[in-house]
Amino acid sequence: MMNTTKARIYIDKEGNWYQDGYPLVHRRTYLYNNKLLKRDENGRYYIDEGRGRVYAEIEDTPFVIKDVSVNKEGQPIITLNDETSEIMDISTLLIKHNIPYIKVKNGEFTARFNRPSYYRLAELIQKEEDKYYIVIKGYKNFINIEQ
Repeated sequence: MMNTTKARIYIDKEGNWYQDGYPLVHRRTYLYNNKLLKRDENGRYYIDEGRGRVYAEIEDTPFVIKDVSVNKEGQPIITLNDETSEIMDISTLLIKHNIPYIKVKNGEFTARFNRPSYYRLAELIQKEEDKYYIVIKGYKNFINIEQ
């Protein structure tokens, strides 16, 4: 049976949310909806406030990396569009068609880097022959690149 549930929420590639075609601009509502975002058994994104599922259409990824910094232990920290920060799981970093992606939220979601955060990430990347890596705590962490 085909799922014909129309998505009422749309999230563009920059992490901007729209509901029924209108921008979701109220900050607390935006942040609250980000916390409620889940995936169903078919991989579709939805929000459930307890009254049923409101499906979301995602242009690229539901989360966007807005900044990259390095903590005092030398670990890269990423800041997402939902204003949360976490240690970057470098093992999940993938550069696909020149756009970096990484798993976030305990590996539950994929996030894409926006342009400014990509530039910050690039400052950490080093090259050895034809391979790229980031050094964390003295270890080379090689980056997966998909053309």
